[in-house]
Amino acid sequence: MYRFVVVILLIFKCAILFGQEWSPQDSIRLSLKNKPHILIGGDQRNSFVTGIPVRIFGLRGGLDYGKFALLGAIYSANAEKIIKQGVSNSYDYLIFSGIGEYHWYNTHRFKISQTIQLGIGVVDLKEYDDQLGKNVLSTKMVIPVETGVSGNLRVLKYFGLTAGIGVRVSLTPGTYYSAPYYTYGLMVFTKDLIHDIKKAFN
Repeated sequence: MYRFVVVILLIFKCAILFGQEWSPQDSIRLSLKNKPHILIGGDQRNSFVTGIPVRIFGLRGGLDYGKFALLGAIYSANAEKIIKQGVSNSYDYLIFSGIGEYHWYNTHRFKISQTIQLGIGVVDLKEYDDQLGKNVLSTKMVIPVETGVSGNLRVLKYFGLTAGIGVRVSLTPGTYYSAPYYTYGLMVFTKDLIHDIKKAFN
């Protein structure tokens, strides 16, 4: 699955680049001249740790300049792997990330975005040692690099559907954090909601 996600991302990026008249660098430079609006929301992902399905919970926020967004995020995840009866390994992650999000295609109803993330955090490991015959506790630094593609479809004025795929690589060995991920769910268009709330009280 890891290789499949990487291939899909490469095909998507090549197709978009060949179809664009403007380079992403030009679009970002022009976008940063716009007045930004605040973007806040959840970022829940489905992924894997040592082959075990795990749900990563996240909260992110930052500034959206239209074509490009600069965001910060915090993620947490917990996984447990059964080694044998009565014995298991556990993996507890806490990650802080900086995110650059580029909007390849953006209309009122539909949006396609790509994110590039660099994070830093820690993982608390509880791993069974066969020689000692017991679990050994340790804490390691995690430095993940991530990229992914997502699409949003507006169904109602303030609500829509979202889905995406991506890949995550940990630069620190022995942290078990490298894996593909995928997302799906409902989303709230907070910009429009906040705008209409302010308008109603003015």
